[in-house]
Amino acid sequence: MLPVSVVVLIGCAASVLSLYSVVPQVLRAARTGSAEGISWSSILLSLATFTLWGVYAFAVADAIQVINNGVALVLLAALVVVVMRAGIPRKGWTPFAAVFATGLASLWLVDVANSFTLAMVGTTISSLRMLPQTRLALSKAPLWGLCPWSTVLAWCGNALWLGYGVLVADYALGLCSLIMFTLQTVILVHRLPLRRTLASLAGGRLGHQVATFVLPISQRLPERQEDYDLAA
Repeated sequence: MLPVSVVVLIGCAASVLSLYSVVPQVLRAARTGSAEGISWSSILLSLATFTLWGVYAFAVADAIQVINNGVALVLLAALVVVVMRAGIPRKGWTPFAAVFATGLASLWLVDVANSFTLAMVGTTISSLRMLPQTRLALSKAPLWGLCPWSTVLAWCGNALWLGYGVLVADYALGLCSLIMFTLQTVILVHRLPLRRTLASLAGGRLGHQVATFVLPISQRLPERQEDYDLAA
């Protein structure tokens, strides 16, 4: 059994990675003025999901999850603003409606049922919010608008949330994290094709030391044109 301090550290690390994964995406969309490859449906479902999990966190008195979901909503609100300013017509009231409706429904469900039932609903919505983005990846659509750093950090965050859920015996959170980790892996593979990513690292993207380590592996996996078609 791991010490409580280690479990808390894992939970904090999962929260930081999950939250920070949104920051590069917001900055990238603001800098480029492009939202290509970003699913609006996934953003709305994300707002609903974090609202639901925020209510769940209060219900189970998990301070780490409370802070994580609260800050996540703020960051997602920033992403909503940036995407709408990118010139793509969106209905500005839909994000507010998603948060308000989900918040009321979550409070009602906790009152008439229990927190576990709410978590199962949260797991379903969490899976649904990733499906539009996963569908875009599987359809071979260009994912120029997706920030590579955000994609990697979200993948790492889901992996840590999975470990945290198991360690604190929150199996609802663990199940949700497992599903999210699987879907995020699909997106990661399509956003950062292995050959293209290795070639970029071998070219010095993250410095000379990383390039020296990766170069022998990259030389064994020649690049393909389709890798350049799918990723920035």
